[in-house]
Amino acid sequence: MTEYAAPKGVCFFAYNNDQLDYVRMALLTGKYVKQYLNLPVCLITDEGSEAWLEQSNPQEVVEEVFDYIVVTKDEMKSNARRHYDSPWTEFSAQFNNSNKHKIYEYSPFEKTLLLDIDYIVKSDKLLKYFDGDHNVCMYDNALTLRNELPADRERFLYDAGIKMWWSTVVYFDRSDFSKMFFDTWAHVADNYEFYQYLYNFPSKLFRTDYCVSIAVHILSGMTGNHDMLGNFDNTSMYNMSQKDDIIEADSLTDWIFLAHSPREQWKNILVKSKSDVHVMNKRALGRALPNLMEKFDVWWNSNWKRKQRLFNSCNARLWIRTSSRTCIQY
Repeated sequence: MTEYAAPKGVCFFAYNNDQLDYVRMALLTGKYVKQYLNLPVCLITDEGSEAWLEQSNPQEVVEEVFDYIVVTKDEMKSNARRHYDSPWTEFSAQFNNSNKHKIYEYSPFEKTLLLDIDYIVKSDKLLKYFDGDHNVCMYDNALTLRNELPADRERFLYDAGIKMWWSTVVYFDRSDFSKMFFDTWAHVADNYEFYQYLYNFPSKLFRTDYCVSIAVHILSGMTGNHDMLGNFDNTSMYNMSQKDDIIEADSLTDWIFLAHSPREQWKNILVKSKSDVHVMNKRALGRALPNLMEKFDVWWNSNWKRKQRLFNSCNARLWIRTSSRTCIQY
């Protein structure tokens, strides 16, 4: 019987590029997890990003947030992604996500919640799914800040295609079904060009959302019956578009956004929300990050607890954050 570091926990993948400091964002997202979910956190990254994390942030902050750090050496696909910061500014950067299906190997937890580093949890609503009826859960619905459905390309793989499932938030356990789901995801990722031809989705960007959507379709027998997966009680993921902005984040939960209109991009509205949110505009999150990090200080000083026990079977290096800075390599 496999022994795990903890019965429940949260994992992030974060690989820096020349435009975005993903590990810095993971620090913020990890602080939200600690406050609202009160679970151990594992960061999955590479040597360069981990070195920058240590160099650019105080050691005590890194150790407060990340209970475990997995350093991988996976070869990544070339995957240039176009980013927006409002409708009027765009840039391109490498997006390393082709090993995301390996979370089943890399997670040190028996039950895992995998979050993208731009998904901010401001509540404890995800906790109940650790004790739910489904082995795997993902969102299959989303809403914009304007409380509207997203564009069709974010709801279906193409105009007449299958339903989109989001890999932004993935809960899974160690059941046989979970293993089969991640094996199928890996198969789709390894044969991405074939499935692009078969399902006719856009080919410019490698998207794990497409991979999990096809995996679900395959596992359902291509019937459209998805009863074997949970969709977080048919709730919708709250998406902040790359063309939206954060106007004010003066508290940890109550944020004010500038939400653009996709049809008339000069028409914007202010939206105040305290919901969990997927912040797709990474530069907007980066601008809000210093202020939000400061707001955690009082809470953090009174609630920090360390976990020092680790066992994992994946072929990667895992750093155990202790006062003696122990490093174990598998």
